[in-house]
Amino acid sequence: MTEFTDVLFSIANGHGHITLNRPQALNALTLPMIDAIAAQLSAWERRVDIKAVIVTGSGDKAFCAGGDIKALHAAKARGDLQYLEDFYRREYTLNYRLATYPKPVIAVMDGITMGGGAGIAFNCSHPIVTHKTVFAMPECRIGLFPDVGAAYFLNKCSRAVAIAIGLTGLSLRGPGIIKVGLAKTFVGSGRVKEIALDNLDALALPVENAGIEQMLPQIEAVFGLASFDEIMTVLSARPGPWAEETRKILAGFSPTSLKVTFAHLSQARGRGLAEVLATDFRLSQHFMAGHDFFEGVRAHLVDKDGAPKWQPADLAAVTPARVAACFEAVPGVKDWAPPQV
Repeated sequence: MTEFTDVLFSIANGHGHITLNRPQALNALTLPMIDAIAAQLSAWERRVDIKAVIVTGSGDKAFCAGGDIKALHAAKARGDLQYLEDFYRREYTLNYRLATYPKPVIAVMDGITMGGGAGIAFNCSHPIVTHKTVFAMPECRIGLFPDVGAAYFLNKCSRAVAIAIGLTGLSLRGPGIIKVGLAKTFVGSGRVKEIALDNLDALALPVENAGIEQMLPQIEAVFGLASFDEIMTVLSARPGPWAEETRKILAGFSPTSLKVTFAHLSQARGRGLAEVLATDFRLSQHFMAGHDFFEGVRAHLVDKDGAPKWQPADLAAVTPARVAACFEAVPGVKDWAPPQV
């Protein structure tokens, strides 16, 4: 039997160490990885010799680039609908487990952190960023929506910033993440191996110029508007390279994803993580039963033609009723609920 090495576990100096170990795939999460992490957290929970848990990614490029969406695409192709349910149900349970774990959990985002990787990192008690951190939630590009509790943790930012990140896939480096309020601790990449619960304050570096300051007034002026239609109207009339580039980005994304994401982020503001994850699960199962996600993965990751054919193809066809239907329970699929501990 082949040894499972996609996640590595060790204990040193009072810390349990979890290392995501698929560097060739930018440490993308598979279902066996999710299950292994959940089992190890349970095993470590009552150990008195472990005072905190540290999560890192192997290799020099990524913490975790997200869930293994190629595996989801393959499951759909072979008709394995149960996998599409199990993956999201167990991933969201892990997100909730990390957020409610009785010991501190430190996530060291020393590299690319997107999608499911952000779901691990930002649901931990101590998300750490470095000079190498690159964070984004680019789900609308592939016909999905920012899930894994994103409508909870993104809403720690201003409403406009949360909406901008969710809709556009805006990429932030370590200092920018601190600036918008998603994390508090910035550590030099050369010192990540020194990170421990007791020395986070000593390792933390000050953040002065985050590089996003000039963009924030435009983000607030546009993405802080009350409705999606208002955002698009004002963005269309706004001059300048930022507005032009933002319009170009949104024009290539799934219209359904954009409108569902705006609705989800707006409705979730002020709600708890459990409620957000329950909604995430309903939405995920509607998207798994639909067209756009698998078309987006095909276009960008499988065939790589970069030309997804969205259904519907224009924003006007994504009616309020169509958006609302995505938030309803999925027939035959049990809703997600927090685990009973």
